[in-house]
Amino acid sequence: MPRTTKTSHVLEVLLSEINRPEAQHGDCLPSERELGERFQVSRVVIRGALARLEEEGLIYRMQGKGAFVCKNKVNQNASHLTSFTQDMLQRNMTPGAKILVKEFIPCTPFLSSKLQIPREEPVFMLKRLRTADGSPMAIEVCFLREWIGKRIADHLVDDVSLYQLLAGKCGIQLKYAMQTIEVGSLEKTERDLLGQNCPRCTAIITRQTFDVDNNVVEFVESRYRSDRYLFGMLLDMEKPEGSA
Repeated sequence: MPRTTKTSHVLEVLLSEINRPEAQHGDCLPSERELGERFQVSRVVIRGALARLEEEGLIYRMQGKGAFVCKNKVNQNASHLTSFTQDMLQRNMTPGAKILVKEFIPCTPFLSSKLQIPREEPVFMLKRLRTADGSPMAIEVCFLREWIGKRIADHLVDDVSLYQLLAGKCGIQLKYAMQTIEVGSLEKTERDLLGQNCPRCTAIITRQTFDVDNNVVEFVESRYRSDRYLFGMLLDMEKPEGSA
C-alpha cells in the first residue's frame, strides 16, 4: 500500500475517534509506537498523519508528552457585529489586549480603497495581541482614519476596548460591517506570538466596519489560532416567489 494511502487511512480512523462525542479536550492519543503497531505502518506514516491533524488544529503536541485532542474552541457568531471584548465577556472569559504597535503610516492604494480616503492622508495602525483568560487568541491589525487615531492614540493602552474609545472619544456609533473569512498559514514570528503548540493554519478574518452614516471607520485583519476559535452563523432559507 502506498504511503499516501496508508496516511489517509490513519487520518480517517483518527479523525473519527477525535470527533466522537465522548472525546474530550486534552485526551491523550496513543504514542507513535502504539499507533504504528495498531495500524501496521511505520513511524514516518504516523508522524505524517499527526502533523496533518496538528495543522488543522485538531490536536496539539507537547514535547516529550505526546499528542492530545484539541476541542476547546471559542464559538463566535459571525452573523452579528460584536467586538472581541464583547465576544469574550459573553462567554464568561476575561478579554485582553497587548499593544504591539501603534503608529501613523503612509496610506497605500489598498488602504485608500478600504478606508475610502485620499492617498495623501496618513493612516493610524494599531496592532494588538488579543487574549482570552490570559491565553493568546489572535493577532489583530486595525487601520483607522487619521483624525480617529489622533483622538484615541494617547488613550490606547493594553486591555482597553477600541470600540468603547471610538464611542466615547470620537462619538462614533457603529452600524454594520463587511467581513470575510479564509484559511491561511502563520509565519514563525506569528506562531511565536500566539503561544506554545500554535498550529500553522489560521483563520484570517478581514472586516470593514461602517458607522450609522455609512462612513468606513476601520479596516481590520485578524489571524486567529485555528485550534481555539470557531465561527458559526445562522443562515435563513430564501423562499422563491410563489413558494408556500
